[in-house]
Amino acid sequence: MNLKQLKAKGGIVDGQPIKKEVSWTHLDGQSGKEVTETFTLHIRRQSFGVIERLFAQGENEQSRNASYIAASVSLGAEGAEALSYDDAYNLEPSLGFLLLNAVNEVNGTGGSAAKN
Repeated sequence: MNLKQLKAKGGIVDGQPIKKEVSWTHLDGQSGKEVTETFTLHIRRQSFGVIERLFAQGENEQSRNASYIAASVSLGAEGAEALSYDDAYNLEPSLGFLLLNAVNEVNGTGGSAAKN
């Protein structure tokens, strides 16, 4: 395989977001009843170098997973709403893990994509 073929087959990350539908089940804050919200995430594929930098040991005291989610997830109909680091850090835990699993699936860094 040459470089042109590698790029054509997706071997070089192009940064285009991938739409991923997720369903989050949680307790409604007002009624106390369990509800399921289904919505679409826009997940940016990350390059090997970006992932390596995000998870490198070092001076960064921020949450690596919150950084990974913030670097990868956008919301809204067209994916125009970036999720900040602070918002990712403060996600309800079950939602945080749901988003992290979706990011891992799209990037092949865990979840069902890595198991195949």
